[in-house]
Amino acid sequence: MRRSRSTFIILLVLPVVACAEGDGWTGTVTDSAGITIVENTGVGLWTDADRPTIETELDIGTAEGAPEYQLAQVVGIDVSESGDIYVLDMQARRVRVFDADGRFLREMGGSGSGPGELSQMTTGVMLAPGDTVVVPDMMQQRLTRYTSAGEPVGSSPIPMSEGVSMRWEMAPGYRMIQQSRRMALPGMDSVTPGDFLIERLPDGTIRDTILELPTGGTIDLGGDRPRIRLFSAEPMWAAGTDGRIYYAVNDGYSILIHSADGTLESIVRRPFERRPVTDADQQAIRDAMADLYRNQGLPPAAFEQLLGMMEFADFYPAFASILGGPGGSIWVQQIRTADEVAAAGGEIDIQDTGSNRFDVFDRDGRYLGVLELPERFTPMRVRGSCVYGVQRDEMDVQHVQRLSVQPLGRTVPVEGN
Repeated sequence: MRRSRSTFIILLVLPVVACAEGDGWTGTVTDSAGITIVENTGVGLWTDADRPTIETELDIGTAEGAPEYQLAQVVGIDVSESGDIYVLDMQARRVRVFDADGRFLREMGGSGSGPGELSQMTTGVMLAPGDTVVVPDMMQQRLTRYTSAGEPVGSSPIPMSEGVSMRWEMAPGYRMIQQSRRMALPGMDSVTPGDFLIERLPDGTIRDTILELPTGGTIDLGGDRPRIRLFSAEPMWAAGTDGRIYYAVNDGYSILIHSADGTLESIVRRPFERRPVTDADQQAIRDAMADLYRNQGLPPAAFEQLLGMMEFADFYPAFASILGGPGGSIWVQQIRTADEVAAAGGEIDIQDTGSNRFDVFDRDGRYLGVLELPERFTPMRVRGSCVYGVQRDEMDVQHVQRLSVQPLGRTVPVEGN
């Protein structure tokens, strides 16, 4: 198992070795035992002239019409070398394939537990060499595989006793990265909790353990009763389009950049303001959760029990998520607080507490500025200069969209990824 340098080592910071070189950047770069420390200020490098524009160039989805274009709960997107778009709809329990122009081509999967069938707890879709389609299925504890034509070609076990799958990403070079969380589950012997980034082969074989992460505090299944503590610190990570791994715990704003094998190369920091989760915020979120449970048909006793499991951290996280952006850039999603939503005249959306605003850093970790994506858009896959994700309209109907990011400005040239 490869291990990175410890996240929690005490750094001996050496004198400044680099700083702004006349391009307007106001941060500093230092070296600590071979690890580059990039300290940013709140001033970005972008000017109005070189800030990229975001354009929606493809939209797939409809509330009415052909059923193959009706999307209910998209949890994964991947894109082939030819531009075909693979969309995993967890509610439909199918992977639908569209060409680069959004025309439906075929689908694979279906509800059930037989060969090639999927449960309602799938967590992503990834394209392996030869356009083999791989779908992790948590409920059935297996990786299900299909040919590019949609024919099932077997499955491999991923037992929950080895860890609960939290997230999957396909990194460049067809590297399947799984975040696996080891926790004590009901009926299981006690285990030492921990989160691990594991690289698997398409057949499910573990190739390597890349990183060991601290366990997040949002979900606790131990003790007398399950507990959900919203806004607790969680390990966030993303596979960069250049093969690196970005990782941070979101109670602070320090992003650790690792090489593909897990070696810590640099730490990128930016100042942020800790914002408290107020009593009014908590009540607004509880009300929104109650409305969601009610709309889903849960009886009052059931959703009161679920609400009773809910607790809150004292402060909002520093950010909501990390994304490996085009050209090796790093995108960090800002948080949208409940009072900000109320001030804008909206209602808290507990399905998405992240903002549509992203802090963007170049490949070297220098802060470029803020990009605003469309409202209610969740990015899921970056390919070239395009971002693929899910847009929810005012009726909560899901659409898969492709956004073009042009020009890239102060990032590195885009390569296929």
